[in-house]
Amino acid sequence: MKHPIAGSLALVALGAMLLAGCGFHLRRSAQLAPALQRMHLDVAGDTALQRQLATALRLSGVTLEPSGGPGIATLRIPVNAFSTQALTLTGFARVSEYSVHYDVQFEVVGAGGRLLIPLQAIHMSRNFTFDQTQVIGSAGQQEQIQRSLVDDMAQAILMRLQAQGGGVVGTPAAASSAASAPGHD
Repeated sequence: MKHPIAGSLALVALGAMLLAGCGFHLRRSAQLAPALQRMHLDVAGDTALQRQLATALRLSGVTLEPSGGPGIATLRIPVNAFSTQALTLTGFARVSEYSVHYDVQFEVVGAGGRLLIPLQAIHMSRNFTFDQTQVIGSAGQQEQIQRSLVDDMAQAILMRLQAQGGGVVGTPAAASSAASAPGHD
């Protein structure tokens, strides 16, 4: 007679091995420096990144504030933009493959305008095939790619915040932003 519990345990173990083998890992929260424990988000452009960052920061124990002030760091994201580029053309001069690019620049400013993390740029991209017979499916595919890029970007920013540690660089934020703005990557 078979034991139903043993079969269930074997199925759970098999599922865990399959998930581990495909690269799936639960995202963890980051351990941020004390200077970053209270934060205000100032995100230009699409609000999807702001929502993802807010969620990730809360999971990391950060208290989000509606505005800056004493003891509150401001995560500024002046550049938050998607672009699409044609990669390959068919014999009939129709695009068959696209690349979706996502560019973000961010910096963290502490109380009194002290630069905690200097302006940094992150670029991500994904390619996808365009099927002329599935135009609606291709638009949905592009939206899904953008959502995936936003999720990945939020995690990349969080990991950079953790790695940088929030140590004061010492340059006033206005000088840093002005110096970096013209030649953005």
